[in-house]
Amino acid sequence: MVPLPEPLETILPLAQYAALCAELALSPAMAESIFQRYGLASGEVRSAVDAAWKERLRGSPAEYARWQDMYHRYYAHFARRGAPAR
Repeated sequence: MVPLPEPLETILPLAQYAALCAELALSPAMAESIFQRYGLASGEVRSAVDAAWKERLRGSPAEYARWQDMYHRYYAHFARRGAPAR
């Protein structure tokens, strides 16, 4: 895993990570363009950011609960819209 060039919250704040995960769940075929919109063009950086968020959320039940709430809201929002958008 590559080291992150900036703090995790600077690269992809929690709300954006939740939105990204929701968009990917709804539109996996559009993954490349979704990652591009979130500034995660490099596969190595994507993996590092995802691993960092997963590790952080595993260690913080309260933050994980916030992520889950945001994820479900974004999922519902994007599903209603019918098209992913940031």
